Amino acid sequence: MSVALVHYHLRPGGVTRVIERQSEALTSAGIPHVILSGTRQEGPGELPVKIVPTLNYDTPQEPHEKGENPLHGQLVRAATAALGAEPDCWHLHNPTLGKNSQFPDLITELAARQTPLILQLHDFAEDGRPENYRRLRLHEKLYPLAPQIRYLTINSRDLSLLRSAGVPTTQSSLLPNAVIAPPSSGCETPLRPNSALALYPVRGIRRKNLGEFCLLSGIATGDTSFALALPPQNPRWTSTYQRWVDTARKLRLPVSMGVIGRLPPDSGTDCSFPRWLGCSTHLITTSIAEGFGLTFLESACLGKPLLGRDLSEITCDFKGCDSILRSLYSELLIPRKWVDERRLHELLCNHLEHLYDCSGQSLSDDLVTQTFEALARGRHLDFGNLPEEIQLELLPRALDNPGDVLARKGGSTVPIREWLGKALSAQSPEIAPDLSPWSPKTYVTNYQSIYREITTCQTERPDWLDHSQLLSKFLTPGRFHFLRS
Repeated sequence: MSVALVHYHLRPGGVTRVIERQSEALTSAGIPHVILSGTRQEGPGELPVKIVPTLNYDTPQEPHEKGENPLHGQLVRAATAALGAEPDCWHLHNPTLGKNSQFPDLITELAARQTPLILQLHDFAEDGRPENYRRLRLHEKLYPLAPQIRYLTINSRDLSLLRSAGVPTTQSSLLPNAVIAPPSSGCETPLRPNSALALYPVRGIRRKNLGEFCLLSGIATGDTSFALALPPQNPRWTSTYQRWVDTARKLRLPVSMGVIGRLPPDSGTDCSFPRWLGCSTHLITTSIAEGFGLTFLESACLGKPLLGRDLSEITCDFKGCDSILRSLYSELLIPRKWVDERRLHELLCNHLEHLYDCSGQSLSDDLVTQTFEALARGRHLDFGNLPEEIQLELLPRALDNPGDVLARKGGSTVPIREWLGKALSAQSPEIAPDLSPWSPKTYVTNYQSIYREITTCQTERPDWLDHSQLLSKFLTPGRFHFLRS
């Protein structure tokens, strides 16, 4: 058996780490494989990579003759050159994300050949990526169904949504990411006595909810500082990111943005990611959406307390790890009277009109009303689910009135300053949680088992999922979020 792993790029990030683990698993099993990527490998180590530039995120594609998919031919030639023959199995990462206009035709071509095919969905165009979905919605054939085709998800929420949309249980599996502690160096004790440094170890893209990150930094007391690892790479998010950088500077918040490679955690140290990680006393997350939620488990690997926003749809998979989730809240509440509700309603209408237009769906007045009611429950609003322009306006008021800002955890609320003080004083659990379900060894075993199943089954001609059924699972009033519309 031979395998071709396919992804748009190999830039540092979650999907690239998954591909690295998969390459290691295939190597350990003695299975020949090649990684086909639109970009070169940027990380350490040597992977069996062949670069196919047209795999990368694209601009409007060059016209090609009807019935021909240039990308498919290029992938077959690159894989054949590396393996000596066409691969016995194709493994596509995020093929339905809408990042490359040739992928729908590629999926159709591969499915029609009845070759064993894995479609690993880390993210969904249907889930808060309206511009991506606009590129896909006219393609009827996106989600093929056949015994030799297997859908993989990295969390149980996505697996459940796929199955409820019509993907058979026998053709879909949960494959959680392997978790390995990232390298850290130095600063095993705080840089200053009784100080704290909370590191947000991510890129500052929109869904990371930087307004809430800034709010927490401004409410913290004592000698506490906060740092965001990296700026966004996508130019589309640069202006939003810069507004938060400028706001943090204007309000003199104890927060540094985009520190890796730019600022050291203290004089006399370097500004590498391992150094910042080693010098941090806590990890923090204010993200409003994740595919796997690596930060939640990496904190346990590193033995560092985690504080911030819980994502119950993701963390419900981390059974037995309650000790690392104890300093998380579900919502950060501000008084509803602080917000001009007429303006909030207008902004909601604008966001919903864009979202539903991109999705090719009609927007009724009832849907607008139901979505507004889902946002505005009782006397409070969740700060994390407000438009950035309103977050920016409310931030100074929240900093001046921290007693009015509440953290919700379960059925109770507590003033945010009280919650944050306890979270920053929390210690790592004396007994480390059992992380064996996410160990590389477990990952290798599960991953190889999936390949055996799809390469030994009886192949059939594919049917196709009505992908509007999947869209309907994501496009509901309760799932709307301003930072994802």
